[in-house]
Amino acid sequence: MPESERIDKRSLRYAGRREELLDALTRYVIDNGVGEVTVRQLAKAVGVSHASLLNHFESKENLLSEVIENMRSESIPIAVPMEAGIDPATVLTAWWTERTTPEVLPRFRVMVEIYALALGDRERYGRFLDRFVGDWIEALETGLRQAGCPEEDVSSVATLLLSQMRGLSMDLLATGDRARVDRAFGLFVDGFAAHARNWSVPS
Repeated sequence: MPESERIDKRSLRYAGRREELLDALTRYVIDNGVGEVTVRQLAKAVGVSHASLLNHFESKENLLSEVIENMRSESIPIAVPMEAGIDPATVLTAWWTERTTPEVLPRFRVMVEIYALALGDRERYGRFLDRFVGDWIEALETGLRQAGCPEEDVSSVATLLLSQMRGLSMDLLATGDRARVDRAFGLFVDGFAAHARNWSVPS
């Protein structure tokens, strides 16, 4: 049979099941990170051909973009819900507890890796920066408005919350010192709660 007529059986593994292929790639990236991994290595890891993976995603940048979107529902909420009558500090504590479990924290590690890629090569990966900063700022701003944060402070408070929580998450990833980092988070939340008591909850 001529080479051009051969069918690569690996290319058929996820034929018509693109979502399953994306889920497999997402699991691999969460477990192994991105680093210097190539499209060819990713294809081998999930059991398809290099050509098949490029046929689905065209480039590593597009592949990572879809992996991020696949993790989006668990990593970036539409809003951090701080509805009227709910203590914002309680909401943040629940958020911290949920997103720093051993099962979820590796997703943040992947985000940090891709964020570093974007900072180092904005031409190839710069489109990811808005997702890592802008999407989260928007979610926090929505919640802060619901909690009564003055409009003139919404953007700066959202920025402070994001930077503090990401910094502590990175510390936890780097050291694994849960007790120390949790205490630091508690101090941060106490200060935030004291500040938030001065807000007037919208009627």
